[in-house]
Amino acid sequence: MLIGNRERFAIEISPVSPSWDRRYAPEVAGWAGLAIWTAGANLCRHVRSGEEEIREIFHVPLAPLADWIVRNYAALALEERATVFSIGRRVHDALRAWGQAPAPQGFDEDAWLDVREAFWRGHFMAAGAEGARIPNIAFLREDDDVLVGWEPPRFAATPFVEMLNPSGAATVPWGEVSRILIDFAGHVVDSFATVGAPAPYGWMQRPREDWERFDPKQAIALYCGRSYDDVASIVAQVEPLLNAASGGDPAASPACQVLRDLPPHPTPGIAGEIERAVADANVEDASRRGAWLAGRATASDAARAGLTPEEQGQLAARAIRDELSLDGQPIPSVPDLLARYGVALRDSAASFNYERMIIMGRSERTAAAAILRSARTDTRWGKRFEEARALGHALLDTMRQGAIGAASTRWAQASRRHRSGAFAAELLLPASALGTLSGDALDGAADGERFGKMLESYGVGARTAAHQLFNQGWLSDSTIRDDLIEAYANLEG
Repeated sequence: MLIGNRERFAIEISPVSPSWDRRYAPEVAGWAGLAIWTAGANLCRHVRSGEEEIREIFHVPLAPLADWIVRNYAALALEERATVFSIGRRVHDALRAWGQAPAPQGFDEDAWLDVREAFWRGHFMAAGAEGARIPNIAFLREDDDVLVGWEPPRFAATPFVEMLNPSGAATVPWGEVSRILIDFAGHVVDSFATVGAPAPYGWMQRPREDWERFDPKQAIALYCGRSYDDVASIVAQVEPLLNAASGGDPAASPACQVLRDLPPHPTPGIAGEIERAVADANVEDASRRGAWLAGRATASDAARAGLTPEEQGQLAARAIRDELSLDGQPIPSVPDLLARYGVALRDSAASFNYERMIIMGRSERTAAAAILRSARTDTRWGKRFEEARALGHALLDTMRQGAIGAASTRWAQASRRHRSGAFAAELLLPASALGTLSGDALDGAADGERFGKMLESYGVGARTAAHQLFNQGWLSDSTIRDDLIEAYANLEG
């Protein structure tokens, strides 16, 4: 039986009847040969040590896996970030780094490890294996997609195995993955009913639609990566967030999306900025709305060919520059460009420690951004970059129930941060200009005078310029890139 599509994501099961006495309730029914497919690869394909035979499946009881899915469905559906640790897009690497990192202030070691354990239980399928052999697969949602990553499992007992598709990652539509997981759990419930065995888990007695329902406060806490009480202490009005969560998706609130991107302890004063951004985005202006949605159509059409968030941002920026006939010229005023695409821009007078920009938008209204004062945005190049990043979010972020929202911090959702950063870099310093700026010679831009003029003319920082040159093949070595950043970092202003 195949649930799903092998080229994207699928669970394939071949029922078996074990010959031994099954005394453990969850293994009374639902034994099967299991294959899990992602991006055309069978993650269960393996060879046992000392053998040559390629085995396509692991024989496992399915009920514990179904129990893991249903018990952790809220985390799979909503928890796009951990509460106290920056996960990014490499979930296995992040979990290892978390285990080696010292506990932050306010956490003792036990609590620190307990939070890590809770995140592991909610996103790693092995948490539901109960001793069965399965691949080491992690799921992390990113807007309408889910990042499926896998690494070789570590089995404590013999026989040892070699996984033939040991590691990798794929991005799959969340709606597809969620349907497959729930259908799999439903099949397991049916297998117990077929043999007349008592259901080993309480959720098996509930209607299927209940498996996908969330408590609104729990949903907000999971999505925002902080406790509900913390959320209520940050925002001035929590009712719109609860209304959005009650509809099934906290991200229907732009403020929830911003909260997801904030650090664990936001700078005091962010509540006022969020409230003002909500009001700015709630303005009825047909002209601005039309310009914004037209820009989104142009950018999203161009980004569709990108295979990574970075490529998507670069392609969208080039499409915007082409639409404006900019070719390789500098952009004189980024605020004017945001206004061209209907995004209202405001500068905040308050100072912030970690937050640099916030943006919100509603498809039936319009979009608005605020540049927050920080050590970075107090520089000319830093402010221009955050303005350009805001436009990247406005034109490229996924609409959730007609809403977008983002904050520029290192805690921001990884794919959005990478995409908007690549958009900003390409918009401000386009690849089409790098040949001329380098004198059409490899490492030509590393000449001090030439590099300095590039920063001044295009209004970018040394890091942005050096990475653009290196990523586009105009610097021969990463050491040259790093030397340029170090040499000019103290001269920027």
